[in-house]
Amino acid sequence: QTDDDISDRLHYYYTTTFLLLTAVLVSLKMFGGRPIECWLPAEYKSNWEDYTEMYCWARSTYFVPIENELPEVEDRVKSMVSYYQWVPFFFVLVAAMFYAPCLFWRLVYRTSGVRLKCIMSFVNDKSNLQPAIRRSNIQGLAAHLSSIFRHRFTCTSTTQSICQKFLNFRFYEAFLTYLYIFVKCLFLINVVFQMFLLNKFLQTDAYGIYGYGVIADLLSGHAWTESTNFPVVTYCDLQIRVLGNVQRHTIQCVLVINIFTEKIFILLWIWYTVLAVTTICSIFTWILASLPLEQRKKFIVRRLELADVNFKRHLYEAELDEFVRKYIKMDGIFVLRMMSIHSGALVCTEVVDIMWEQYMAEIGQRETKYNGQMLYPEHYVDPHTTKLDELRLSVSPSPTKRIEEENLTVKQALLRKTSVLVPLVSREEVNEETN
Repeated sequence: QTDDDISDRLHYYYTTTFLLLTAVLVSLKMFGGRPIECWLPAEYKSNWEDYTEMYCWARSTYFVPIENELPEVEDRVKSMVSYYQWVPFFFVLVAAMFYAPCLFWRLVYRTSGVRLKCIMSFVNDKSNLQPAIRRSNIQGLAAHLSSIFRHRFTCTSTTQSICQKFLNFRFYEAFLTYLYIFVKCLFLINVVFQMFLLNKFLQTDAYGIYGYGVIADLLSGHAWTESTNFPVVTYCDLQIRVLGNVQRHTIQCVLVINIFTEKIFILLWIWYTVLAVTTICSIFTWILASLPLEQRKKFIVRRLELADVNFKRHLYEAELDEFVRKYIKMDGIFVLRMMSIHSGALVCTEVVDIMWEQYMAEIGQRETKYNGQMLYPEHYVDPHTTKLDELRLSVSPSPTKRIEEENLTVKQALLRKTSVLVPLVSREEVNEETN
């Protein structure tokens, strides 16, 4: 869906799908095929074979190395091997564990009032290919996002009490960002736990870390040591009551299913390693891109520079700082990054550009009350002016000076916007415009 990135989908979608398909295939082999083949003595009749194999499969077998003698009857229970019977259920359980962080993310983030799925569906609507509809939708979306971000509170002493902040934490300015990073950490914890579990499940004395030891043997051309938890050749004690006497027969069997099961677990170990590395890189990427203020400002600047060919950051340093801190805030950057991932950088650029224009219009309306002719009177300082406003007044020149520095006429100012994405227009619409 449209509320995650490729790293998340590798966990909850691709891995879960692989595990469920594997569980189905192994179940078909176990319950619809011949998962075990046993060698029977010559005195056994042919119709005994199916019963013997079914008995050994249901009662479990025990493993003894071929070079060792069989232990005493009472000691054979200690070597019983029955894990293979639970492999399909194990895969289903692991698949649920991989999907659980995604389910938690989607259940919790919707309480914040930000509907990521609806926003992305609105942006990716096919009707946006028409120019008029596209302009209207982008403007409506920008206004909607501005209203959402504006009402998310920040950690200031004048906002609310500590208790109220805690109860309304889902409306905190960085709630979505912190929640998303936390969910990614849950993905990482789960995959590391699965690697540890597989290592204990497949461990042999020949390897310290089973998966890496197998890969090293394959690269060096050596045959890897089979896991004692998934042996191929096992033994089964068949007890038959004949004329009131219980007779015990020891039969040697081959667990065909374990030939496939062990290979699947080795592939899973390699895949888990790739997932762990990918998730670690994704976590650090999101942290470095979302938490530092300078990185968030760079994200907005890149979008504004793409939308406005004459945008100069040094002319809008104070406004840019307030726009990122108080207008869009941290969750706004998160939503815009998701928009870039799922809808493209150009669509996100248009939305950011309209939000920037709305913000600059609000700045103009807020400051024209001091002087009807100049937006930034150099001789006037409001006693209620914030530090950020003082920084803007001291650093940023007035709009009049800005236009003089850029040497733009009114016509040039209207033409400074560049079209970042040309919508598809049908031939009929072109003919109507030309006529």
